[in-house]
Amino acid sequence: MAEPAADPIADRPPASGPDPAFRRLLRNLRLPVSIPALALIAGVGLSLLAMLQSEQRLHREEEHHFSVRAEEIHAQLADRLRVYEQVARSAASLVMTFPDLHWTEWNRFVEALDMPQRYPGIISIAYARAVTAERAGDLVASMRASGLPAFRIWPESAGAERVINVFTAPVNEVNARAVGFDMMSEATRRSAIERARDSGEPTATRAITLKIDEAAGSRPAFILYQATYRGDPLPPSPEARRAAFTGVVLTPVRIGPLVDRLVDESQLDTGIEIYDVPRADAEFPLYRSRRPPGVTPGISLMRELVVGGRVWTVRYDSFPDGLVSARDWVPGALLAGGIALSIALALALRMGLVTHARAVELADGMTASLRLQEAERQQLFTQAPLGIALIGTDGLVMDCNPAFAAAAGLPQPGLIGTDARLRFGDQASVFALEAALQGESGKLDSDQPLLLGGRRSHFSLHFQPVTADGALKFVLAFAEDIGEKRRAEQHIQYLAHFDALTGLPNRVLLYDRIAQALREARRDGTKVAVLFIDLDRFKVINDSLGHSFGDEVLRSVARRLQAGLRDSDTVGRLGGDEFLIVLRRVAEPKDAAGVAEKMVAHLASPFVVGGQNFVVTPSIGISLYPDDAEDAEGLIRCADIAMYNAKEQGRNGFRFVTREMGAKSRERMDLEGNLRRAIREDQLFLVYQPQVDTLTGRVVGLEALVRWRHPDEGLIMPGRFLPVAEETGLVLAMGDWVLSEACAQIRRWRTRFGLSIPVAVNVSGAQFRDGQLPAKVARALDANGLSGPELEIEVTESTLIDDIEAAAATLAALKRRGVLIALDDFGTGYSSLSYLHRLPIDKLKIDRSFIHDLSTGASDASVPRAIVGLGRSLGLSVIAEGVETQEQLQLLRDLACESYQGFLFSRPVPAEEVERLLETAAAVQPPVRPVSAG
Repeated sequence: MAEPAADPIADRPPASGPDPAFRRLLRNLRLPVSIPALALIAGVGLSLLAMLQSEQRLHREEEHHFSVRAEEIHAQLADRLRVYEQVARSAASLVMTFPDLHWTEWNRFVEALDMPQRYPGIISIAYARAVTAERAGDLVASMRASGLPAFRIWPESAGAERVINVFTAPVNEVNARAVGFDMMSEATRRSAIERARDSGEPTATRAITLKIDEAAGSRPAFILYQATYRGDPLPPSPEARRAAFTGVVLTPVRIGPLVDRLVDESQLDTGIEIYDVPRADAEFPLYRSRRPPGVTPGISLMRELVVGGRVWTVRYDSFPDGLVSARDWVPGALLAGGIALSIALALALRMGLVTHARAVELADGMTASLRLQEAERQQLFTQAPLGIALIGTDGLVMDCNPAFAAAAGLPQPGLIGTDARLRFGDQASVFALEAALQGESGKLDSDQPLLLGGRRSHFSLHFQPVTADGALKFVLAFAEDIGEKRRAEQHIQYLAHFDALTGLPNRVLLYDRIAQALREARRDGTKVAVLFIDLDRFKVINDSLGHSFGDEVLRSVARRLQAGLRDSDTVGRLGGDEFLIVLRRVAEPKDAAGVAEKMVAHLASPFVVGGQNFVVTPSIGISLYPDDAEDAEGLIRCADIAMYNAKEQGRNGFRFVTREMGAKSRERMDLEGNLRRAIREDQLFLVYQPQVDTLTGRVVGLEALVRWRHPDEGLIMPGRFLPVAEETGLVLAMGDWVLSEACAQIRRWRTRFGLSIPVAVNVSGAQFRDGQLPAKVARALDANGLSGPELEIEVTESTLIDDIEAAAATLAALKRRGVLIALDDFGTGYSSLSYLHRLPIDKLKIDRSFIHDLSTGASDASVPRAIVGLGRSLGLSVIAEGVETQEQLQLLRDLACESYQGFLFSRPVPAEEVERLLETAAAVQPPVRPVSAG
């Protein structure tokens, strides 16, 4: 232990005696009665003053204790309300993440919250969807179709904007009363919803009676609203939020259960009153806790609480708890004791006045010294951020602070008096302590338990000897637990080199592994092979089954790829659905080919994910060092080129890179760059091919086709640039331009000579699956003042069969806008009467391959005849494309095919020639079928 502190009193110089003149004055005073009387009077006065001060101090302490108690309750109430707001936000996030959420899924989500135990006061969690009055009927139909046959909107009379309660959980008879209620029909709810919609934050109503409680009587409650939006969870401005507003999550909360559990109902020492308006303006409180009858509160505190944008006033009252408190007896006891002490003091004053003063001074000094030592000890051992232990010269632990005991994972009392040299868990720590006992400080890190029998972590230890006058007094041992910091560093290092989804090496680590393999190959004279793997049509899995499903597929693929490699080889993920394999010590190219064949075979077995079986095929490109490139960047680039060639050759295979592939890849990259520039600089233009009645020869329609006029290469046909556009995603921007330009041309023709025939526009699979096609078509029609039937949308059969349900919804939205729908390339895919019957299609287009086979004799007319008969039975018109000879036209007339298009009548021509054709030819309006609402 440290040397005891010097005694401040013993070190003080002796006090000088009283002044001789003062002593003579005291000797001459003869007041044996007056001095004790004055002392008694003074003592009684001081006792009274002490009593008053003690009463005031005790009152202040009571106020302080009650203030702390009230603040704790207030903080708990505020925390509970913040948690309820977070519940509303979480429910809103669920709705925005899954817009098509079913009411059964909503009920499972709410039941998992265990509201009665975790969120007292919350009656239910509901979702109200925003609809216009015109779309209210659609909502009713949708809810009834989803399993709520009795769903209705009430009250029936409402404004143009309606917010309808569609989901409420938990499902019970009481909560079901509110289903279908229009929140905008009542002013209080409407005001709160509008504030929630415009702010994006949780918003509360004032105190109301819930619809489910109207029959049972008044039970004060409020509703917490959280708005939901389409797209961005929180649009940047109020105008954007109103435009993206889709509904609100509403959380009705009864105030009584919300507050009751905050105080112990068996003790009526604290009262709570809540007002949702300033207390001076309130007729009665929103909530009042149970309190002793006929008792006036001793202390009252007022606090404000913000609840969903509203300010509550909370009053806390203190009531006696029925027990005798210090305030009841301490002042009186202090007065009685003071008087008694004053009497004793008066009696002893003559005998020991000086001695008494000296004793008081000595006691004050000792008290101050003890308090100083206690404060230093408290600061050293309790507030120190590091663990500290005092080790004596004999190696025994003299003392340690709580931080040291916590780091060791052992109780503090059990460490005092133990031999630290026998308890340290790391031998290096023992050596460092021995050195410190010899006067040498030391630092070290240890991954062993700090003390034997304690917790294991990573510690930083520092031993510092403390000396006085050259002699060792004790050793200070400092211990810091740096385990979390080390684990964080290791995790950061892992994330920097490994893919978070699959656990495979990422791009950074792959480049390092390739560099290592290249150094080894240069030294040993061997080859290195790089296999670039891309999963075929993986985007279809993501688009149709969801990204979480796709992630699980990627993890399964990673496991299979790893299983087929040697320990010396490396497989990693570059990103998306692209993987890379690095093969060391490759003797011949056939070795790399063998690994590629093994990978194709490994992936050929069906995957089972989420209860579904499917096959994922790879396209693999192979490059070799030193044959194709001498660095990692070049090897990966060459393997990438070979992979694209494997895709072009039919996928599900592998290719070695060649010089011709490199040239073709550069040509493709140049074409992609030029195509981007073409879209940006208006190098694209439209041509139109007439569609003709097979019997009368009159033009009954036009098909818009895109062409590219390159400033240097001249005319580039679609067969060359459309595959690049589809592969790079440029087909979306190109399709938007074609749609806008075609509608603008229709408007010009209608203005000039009243065009009465539809113009067909082809839509790619990417456009159709984008989800924005109906909105884009509507904008293009509205911008040109078109009603809808002037435009015909052509969709290929293969695009629709990927997801029949989504396709039906998209086509139904297009039909509601009035456009015509044509099914292109019919007969080449999975033609099915069932989906034709379900989809709102107007026209079937016989693929040109069947028309070509008619004239060459490669097949009979059974397929075209079946298509025409199928179209007639379903009430659809049928058109044949690719008609080039009179013989083909006559065969179509014999089959009763309604119309055709092809070189026999006209090649695709610019808009100017179409105008001359239409001005001289009689255009007819085809029969108009009723536009389907679905």
